[in-house]
Amino acid sequence: MISQQHPLVKEIKFTNQQIVRKTQEVAQEVSLFYQNQPNIKEHTILILGLLKGCVPFYAEFLKHFDYECETDFMVVSSYKGTMKTSGEPKIVLDVNTTIKNKDILIVEDVIDSGLTLKYIKAYLMAKGANSVRIVALINKNNQTRVPGIKADWFCFGMDDEYIIGFGLDYQERLRNLPYIGTIDETKLKDWKW
Repeated sequence: MISQQHPLVKEIKFTNQQIVRKTQEVAQEVSLFYQNQPNIKEHTILILGLLKGCVPFYAEFLKHFDYECETDFMVVSSYKGTMKTSGEPKIVLDVNTTIKNKDILIVEDVIDSGLTLKYIKAYLMAKGANSVRIVALINKNNQTRVPGIKADWFCFGMDDEYIIGFGLDYQERLRNLPYIGTIDETKLKDWKW
């Protein structure tokens, strides 16, 4: 049963209740920030989700975000089904919304190395974005993070562990867990789906 701890989960780091509560707090902070920005075109920002991992966080964040927004998504891959980043981001699905002169808020599941976000921020700015900010569910304390890449807002900070649930996957599975947990890597080699 999904609501119980999955056998591949070593430890639950953040419960669904903690995630929802913290997402609501962060969404309110971000809302206040944008409400106090006088020069935003048409008083509307573009909230850009990076698929696939952002979906549960994106949906929860939008419920509590109190400012005009457009929504769109991109698919940018750098993991290729493994537990380590390949270091080579690739746009698989581009944004459909016009970027020029827009203030963009990227909604990200986890900030790890920062390579993908560095690539996307530069890409969006090159397309004429007015500003690009980042809100993340998880901000990992990664010693090898790309300089200058950080979350403007985040819900939880944690060490560099492989996590699953609430949108985060292992080989495209376990995204539907209602909590975030660390994966038990000792069970993976013999695991049968």
